[in-house]
Amino acid sequence: MPPIVDGLAAAFDLSASAAGALTTVPVLCMGLFAPLAAAGARRFGESATLALAVGLLGAGCLLRAVAGVAGLYAGTAVAGAGIAVAGALLPSVVRGRVPDRVGPVTGLYTAALIAGAFLAAGLTEPLRHALGLGPQTVLAVWAVPAAVALVVWLLVRSPGTARGGPRVPLPWRSGAAWLGTLFMGTQSLLFYGALAWLAAVYTRLGMGAARAGLLLALFSATQMVFAFAMPVLAHRFGRLPLWTVGSVLVTTVGLFLVALTPWPFAATPWLWASLLGLGMGGNLSLALTVVTALAPTPRAASAYTGMAFLVGYVLAALGPVALGRLTDLTGGYRASFLVLGAVGIVTAVVGAAASTAVGRPERVPAP
Repeated sequence: MPPIVDGLAAAFDLSASAAGALTTVPVLCMGLFAPLAAAGARRFGESATLALAVGLLGAGCLLRAVAGVAGLYAGTAVAGAGIAVAGALLPSVVRGRVPDRVGPVTGLYTAALIAGAFLAAGLTEPLRHALGLGPQTVLAVWAVPAAVALVVWLLVRSPGTARGGPRVPLPWRSGAAWLGTLFMGTQSLLFYGALAWLAAVYTRLGMGAARAGLLLALFSATQMVFAFAMPVLAHRFGRLPLWTVGSVLVTTVGLFLVALTPWPFAATPWLWASLLGLGMGGNLSLALTVVTALAPTPRAASAYTGMAFLVGYVLAALGPVALGRLTDLTGGYRASFLVLGAVGIVTAVVGAAASTAVGRPERVPAP
């Protein structure tokens, strides 16, 4: 959506706030609908629920390409709901099928998620020109990967967990679940805050829009490195808290560097964006690994992830808005990135506590 949001705003005469909602709505949906994953898995089974979620994603991609403004927003919300259910259910699938390799497999699919987002952002505008489509119609193209994924899943899936069984509520009374939730929420806030304002920092300092777009592309591309590597290293060498703190501190250092020394040398923006990307990728994959591992059973993993997404992505959606307000008040981006750096320090502490809690028995009260 971001590469064509200006074209959509011009086509439908959308205000800046209305256009910004097109990227905020999916993030909110990812939080609000994530708890449905556990209920769906209990009613229909994990495999069937995941297939339904991917089908919902494809349907949302088609809907947002038709029916004008109403279809644009409705389809975006439907796609966000599909992403929410699938995203909350994947950790449970991983935990149930490869319990001895949760970290590496989580790193693999997290890197794939980042790669998919990177390719979609980079290819949408070229595809629009190549196919001669409008800024709304081209969005239908992204129903194709969802359809392919659905067919592949239906061909290779195993039955997964059986339907029925005891209801697994969201673990609101679990201290470990709250640690994982806060870790997911704060690292998500760091990511969406940096994503929203990193390019703006440098365009205000004189960088052209095209180069700022390349800067964001570098930020996205470097995320794949640590997203894959960090869980693998933690799995191989142990000491999960050490890898967690290290990844968050890489991010935090990058945020403070952007705030305090944004452009002393020509290569500085590219170095800082790379540093931020490396840290952000590791943060996401490690947060998913930690939340999944904190759950006492594979079935409970979807409930733990649902709670983490519900709180975490709602917090992440509000973060850029609050930082934008701070930017308006201060007249620049330094204060916003200093605040993000402070949140990074908090994230390192919370992440260390959450990863330390992995493997510890916890007395969870019965529902």
